[in-house]
Amino acid sequence: MQMFKRLLLIVVVIFLLFGCAQPPPVGELEYTRNVVAHAYAAGAAQHASGEYQLANSALQAAELQVKNKEYRRASFTLDLARRYSAEALKLTIARKQQLAAEEKKIAEDKQLAALAKQRELEQQAKLKKQQEQKKKVIIVPKPKKPAPVVVKKASPIVKAPKPVNHVEVHAGENLAIIAARAEVYKDALLWPLIYKANRDQIKDPTVIFPGQILLIPRDKSRDEVEAARREARELNLFQPQN
Repeated sequence: MQMFKRLLLIVVVIFLLFGCAQPPPVGELEYTRNVVAHAYAAGAAQHASGEYQLANSALQAAELQVKNKEYRRASFTLDLARRYSAEALKLTIARKQQLAAEEKKIAEDKQLAALAKQRELEQQAKLKKQQEQKKKVIIVPKPKKPAPVVVKKASPIVKAPKPVNHVEVHAGENLAIIAARAEVYKDALLWPLIYKANRDQIKDPTVIFPGQILLIPRDKSRDEVEAARREARELNLFQPQN
C-alpha cells in the first residue's frame, strides 16, 4: 500500500512537470490578430511585403498550434507574429515618408520648370516686340548738303568676354553648349567640371532646365581639366561642340 502511494505521487509530479502547457492568456491570440491587421491596414502588405508575410504566416501557424493544443509553441509563434508586424509597420511608415518627400520634390521641380518656361515665354515676347519695332520704316528727308566724305571705318576691337563664375541655363542648351561658351571654358569637353560642381541640382547630366543658375569652378588643376576631357570623350553624351 505504501509503495502504491509513492508511485501515485511520482505520476502526479510527472504530470505537473511534463504535462501540456497552459493555453495562451485570454485575448493574446485576438490581440495578435489585431496587431497583424493593423499592419495590413497601414499598407505593410505593399510597402514591407516580406515582413508582413512573415507576420501573417506566424499568426496562421500559431492558430493551428492552439487548435492542436501546442500551447508553448503557440505562445512563441504569437510573439514572432507581433515582432514581425511591428517591423513591417516601422518599414511601412519609413517608406511612406520617403514617398511623400519624393512627391514633394517632384512638385517643386515642376513648379521650377513652370517658372522657367514662363520666363522663357516672356523673353521670347520681348524679343519679338523688339524685332517688330526694327521693321518699322523711318522716312528721313534727303539732305541738301553735298555728298558726305566717305571715311574708312576702323575695324572694331573685339574684347574677349570676362570669365564668369555663374551662368544661367538658356532654352535649348546642354552642359556641353554651356562649357563651350566664351565666358565659361571655350571647350565643350569640359562639361564634366560643371556637372560635378552642381550635383546638388543636376541629377542627370543630360537633363538641365532653363533658368537654373550653375556654378562654374575656376580652381581646377591641369590634370583635373585633362581628366574631364577624357571623361567627356568616353561618355560621349553630347554632339561635339568644337
